[in-house]
Amino acid sequence: MKYELCMSTIHCIGRLNHVVGVAETEADAKTWVGGGSSENLKGVGIPKDDPIVWCPVKHCHMKRQNPIRSYQVK
Repeated sequence: MKYELCMSTIHCIGRLNHVVGVAETEADAKTWVGGGSSENLKGVGIPKDDPIVWCPVKHCHMKRQNPIRSYQVK
């Protein structure tokens, strides 16, 4: 069984959910959700199409948020 790694962010345009990777084991997925990283999950980050990255508002307070991490069975 594989697990999709998800990141959610909240913006003025609503909540956005992104699948940013896949974990082979539930233990790896739980480690990632807890803020850790394993060798299999290096390089997982906020996608470039998320408004945190491209928002043109210079002092947007949403840019300082920590995305919510979760996982789901694929």
